[in-house]
Amino acid sequence: MGRLTSKRCLITGAGAGIGRAAALLFASEGAMVAAADIDGDAARDVAREIEAAGGRASAHACDVTQEASMKACVSDAAATFGGLDVCWANAGTGDHGTVIDTPLEHFEHVLRVNLVGIFLTAKYAAPCMIDAGGGSLILTSSRSAISGAPAVVSNMAAKGGVLSLTRQMAYDFMTQKIRVNAICPGSIRTHALVSSMEKRDDELGLARGTTLANMSRASCSKA
Repeated sequence: MGRLTSKRCLITGAGAGIGRAAALLFASEGAMVAAADIDGDAARDVAREIEAAGGRASAHACDVTQEASMKACVSDAAATFGGLDVCWANAGTGDHGTVIDTPLEHFEHVLRVNLVGIFLTAKYAAPCMIDAGGGSLILTSSRSAISGAPAVVSNMAAKGGVLSLTRQMAYDFMTQKIRVNAICPGSIRTHALVSSMEKRDDELGLARGTTLANMSRASCSKA
């Protein structure tokens, strides 16, 4: 028996990186997994991989920044498995820059994905958990939201907001038996991270891999 046997789980950003790894792990522990991602093909690939291993999964193409899309995604996932017990609001994006050189539209986009997206996911997932008698909401923040990091003002504004949102929802839903927790991972070498670092190298005129190497050294020095 796995630790998540028969648990009905929705994971956003499940098409790649942390979300994909989480979807596969949850399924290996017996969960029924609704894999949601803005890239519908990636979500379907994850669902097929879970089913090929003998698990139960569904795929959902959704945009966490759009309320109608998230409402439909959560509704479809709950209908597929007869409810929801766990929701991991993991979808996110990133950008580089200080408050001086970050364009307003970039700042707003990162806030929309990383903070508003979590708000919308929880807004529609929480009622499903209340109907189920309780559950677990997991929100992805960042270690740097606590310690800080150089030139990622939009990311840290959003991820700091996630920590406050976590505390508030934990307070609001404690009588409904919904646990609300934020995870704060450090830098994880995903395709998205490498692509972001290479873009930063290009912007600064550096050899590709320089920013990633510098970040790795900084992380090691803090550890």
